Amino acid sequence: MNPKTLGYTTMIVSATLMGCVGLFSRNINTSGDVIAFTRMIVGAICIFAIMLYQGKAQQLKSIKLTPAVITSGVCLGLCLAAYVSATQYTTLANAVFLIYTGPVFSTILAAIFLKEKISALTASMLTAVFIGCLFIIGIISYNPQTGLTLSLSFSKQNMVGDILGLMSGIGYGLYLFFSRYRTDIGSDSRSLFNFSFGAIAIAICFVINPPSLAAMDGTSWLWLLSMGFFIGFGALSLLTIAAKHLKAAELACISYLETVVGAGLGILVFSESLTVLQAIGGVLVIGGGMGEIVINIIKKRTLSHKPLPQS
Repeated sequence: MNPKTLGYTTMIVSATLMGCVGLFSRNINTSGDVIAFTRMIVGAICIFAIMLYQGKAQQLKSIKLTPAVITSGVCLGLCLAAYVSATQYTTLANAVFLIYTGPVFSTILAAIFLKEKISALTASMLTAVFIGCLFIIGIISYNPQTGLTLSLSFSKQNMVGDILGLMSGIGYGLYLFFSRYRTDIGSDSRSLFNFSFGAIAIAICFVINPPSLAAMDGTSWLWLLSMGFFIGFGALSLLTIAAKHLKAAELACISYLETVVGAGLGILVFSESLTVLQAIGGVLVIGGGMGEIVINIIKKRTLSHKPLPQS
């Protein structure tokens, strides 16, 4: 198989599996943090097993842990716990769209602390994501009698889930931001640290607020273990393969397929509905998140195909 074709195929399957988080979580009778913890543990075990098989485990001894490495893992674990919990309290569309506000928060943090300049294009994309977020959670709503209204309150029906969704987006943004540090660490080692410290962070939360497994029956355990295998190990392994054959921009674009899968499952499997404004909000989040990447790819291809001036 052509390397590019292999990369696109594995990334599409990986993003599709990631979009199925809500489908699994709603069939597991326990809290989102337990589900996220299982996913972190399975991910850590699988990454370590792969490193052992490839003879890379010895590299871990020479890596110096720093606050940025630990913090990125903690943020990943907590953001996934918030995201999985969000899928249990709000629509799958809201949950998956809100976690993808993460790149916005990461960009803002990079501009503040890393002094990265925000171009006019980036600013417009950030604005699109922000407005889309307001549409999704209902702060901007539409009523035939009053038209568009702005209210500083969440939709009562999905309030808890929407807040958790926003928290997952913030956590994802922090994870992306702290991942910018210590780029000298290999991807396998960094993934192992992320999963490990993410699991530790969730475990600390268990000490403060012990989870209940009383409602877990055989079916729930089967769904939980299946989620750990398919979404933890399966999606992660496919992502690793895809990363070897695709550019970062291509990976980022295809990853947004997760939002389409998540929203689609909510509508098809759980009979959830989206208002017109929420659908527009989802489009704004996706478009704002990947718009700049697509535009830059088009510009590069245009320049590469531009004929050189004759001397």
